[in-house]
Amino acid sequence: MPAARAGCARWSWSSKRLSMVRNGLIVIRIVVSKEGVVLPRTVRLTFSLILAAACLSQGFAAEIFQGHPRLFFRDSAWGERSITTAELRSRYDDPRYSAYRNRLTYSACNYALKACLTGDSAAAEQCISMLRAPFAFDHTTTDGELVMWAAMAFDWLYHHPLFTDEIKQEVIASLAAGASYLRSEYINQGAHIFHTRMPGFAIGVAMAGLAIDGHHANAQDYIQWADSIFTHHLFPGRRLQDGTVHNSLAYGRRYTMWHTGHFMSAWYSATGEDKWADVRVNQGDWAWREVLFLIHARQPDSLFVRYGDNYRRTSERFTFRVIGERAFAYDEPIGRNYLHYIFETQALQRDDRVVEEGNAYNVFLWWDADDRGVTFRGLPGREMFSPDGTGMVIWRTGWDEGESFVFFKCGNYFGNHGHFDQGHLEVFRHRPLLIESGYYDSFSGSHRMEYYRTSMAHNTIRAIDPASAGFLGSQRIFSNQSEASLQSYLANPVNETGGLLDYRDNGTWAYTAAEFSSAYQSGLFNRVVRELAWIGGRYLVVVDNVRMADTTYLPAVIWHYTVAPVLEERRFTVSDGGGKAVVTVLAPENAVIDTVPAYRLGVQSYPPPSPAPEFGVGRAEVTVSESSGESYTFVAVIEVIDDTVQAAQPSFSEDSLSGAVEIVLPVGVLRLAGDPGARTEVSFIPVQQTLRGDYDGNGVLELADLVALVVMAVRQPSDPALDFNRDGRYGLSDILALLLYIRG
Repeated sequence: MPAARAGCARWSWSSKRLSMVRNGLIVIRIVVSKEGVVLPRTVRLTFSLILAAACLSQGFAAEIFQGHPRLFFRDSAWGERSITTAELRSRYDDPRYSAYRNRLTYSACNYALKACLTGDSAAAEQCISMLRAPFAFDHTTTDGELVMWAAMAFDWLYHHPLFTDEIKQEVIASLAAGASYLRSEYINQGAHIFHTRMPGFAIGVAMAGLAIDGHHANAQDYIQWADSIFTHHLFPGRRLQDGTVHNSLAYGRRYTMWHTGHFMSAWYSATGEDKWADVRVNQGDWAWREVLFLIHARQPDSLFVRYGDNYRRTSERFTFRVIGERAFAYDEPIGRNYLHYIFETQALQRDDRVVEEGNAYNVFLWWDADDRGVTFRGLPGREMFSPDGTGMVIWRTGWDEGESFVFFKCGNYFGNHGHFDQGHLEVFRHRPLLIESGYYDSFSGSHRMEYYRTSMAHNTIRAIDPASAGFLGSQRIFSNQSEASLQSYLANPVNETGGLLDYRDNGTWAYTAAEFSSAYQSGLFNRVVRELAWIGGRYLVVVDNVRMADTTYLPAVIWHYTVAPVLEERRFTVSDGGGKAVVTVLAPENAVIDTVPAYRLGVQSYPPPSPAPEFGVGRAEVTVSESSGESYTFVAVIEVIDDTVQAAQPSFSEDSLSGAVEIVLPVGVLRLAGDPGARTEVSFIPVQQTLRGDYDGNGVLELADLVALVVMAVRQPSDPALDFNRDGRYGLSDILALLLYIRG
């Protein structure tokens, strides 16, 4: 758990797991550090849940603003930050909003907003027609959105003369029936707090109750039920996931993030109670962490990183409303700036919409065309999320198109649409190079069920049975969709599949360690710990510490690629789009590299309906020529560079007595000592340079250094010191930069 976080440029932490469940309460060992007592996140969550349950048991009546509109905006200002009808009318008349003014169609709430702001009778008639039609429920997440939109439409259209009292009573009854249906769906479908349907059903109940309060006898029941579900069940789950989602950046953005945020915004406008502030102060700021995760998880090619059952990676239609709502709620200039960035980049897409059909109202609510905020490009390039939940690390060299991007995932199982992919690592430069293989074609198709969701489609570790070509030795596959509370989720050991053990950021380099031994079928591994170090934005060191449960099996490290690699002895190179990943295997001594065709598992193959290089053309498997006992240490250096740059020749050594390992790179030495996952030493000693540009070593910058630079380029073209201007490339630009530096 984080021992310290805010304001720390360098920090590290150690994870302590669930130790027992006693009398229904979670009991966890408290971590004591030099700074004092640190309560793990699970303990803090438990205290919050106990207090919340006590408050809920007493019952309460929420005080609802009795005027209309009351959902998201009012006619008059309220609280610290509010949206008024007059502000929305001003935006409606602003030509910069014209594209979305023309898109106020499709949903009843869009038509209602247009009628509310302009008095448009045709829009009001269309809205009323939609409100009087029966809900087309299909027992999925969108059922909640249908009721939500109808509740918003009722609220926003309330004062229009065409919306008569008789019609209102009809709609009120429909909303109440919809809320009752959604509440029963939440309960009867298993109430799994990490499923997209749960916030979807709850948001419909909440919106209906808030809209018809004062008009229907059961409104307070709906309000209190939905508030208890969000506050005491769904919010703790979001806090554990720390801004991330387990079920991909399609499902997660589209449903989980949006519905929880929409609830808080509607609650604030209807009651005046600021749940956003409570989340920031008392719940780990998980809502704003969602914004940071979305910003960090967008690759330099503008596509979202792939994990889980992902789709629509090119579309920002799910992101705008999530970030917009949070940027407004927290008055965050970085979020406001990112909305402008979304408009600018989405305009280059074939589908230039920043919201889905039916959601154009979000542009008017959350986008201030006059406020460009503060650039998000000042955010740090390295970030860790949800160490005890989804376990994700993102390292990038910057925010431009040509940057390098590394994604690592090692956490626990949360539910369907997640993958069995603990320890997975992706590498990007100009193009995806080392990837998750396959794609989400259908939920129950053979490609997803037999391949895409399994660890075999990911860059992780498996066991090999030399006597059986069809043996997969992969991570266990199971389903658990019935955890109604965070307590029950944490108490179920089947959900434990991995987690981050250590994370350190030292400015010029970063390190993380993760264990995922429990992710595997029993009898394969006693321990699996993967360590990563990202050094100088170029060298990605991967140390895999494996202890076999059965020595008849051999370990193998899997690497999926988008382009057939160039194979050398103990090295392979994947090049695409001007970038390359050079994977040099330093240990063990008897390591061998095999290649396997795409989608092949043993003697079977499970291709997607439309195979393409971007979904993988094959995989490399780094294994050993023969068994050497129980324990293995695999060490690889992945050099992430432009394809014009010559790769380095790293080296490796291990102290046979202490077990300490050293990886020697051109830029310095990485040293790891102590038990993997609980290292007593993680250090990087850089190569010392006395004076930048002093290539002849005389301590003076002069024209002779230009000559020395050219000579070095001829003799040692892979030496990183040649990159004087630090653009990741070696060429005439470095000579020119040095000349200007000397003369300046």
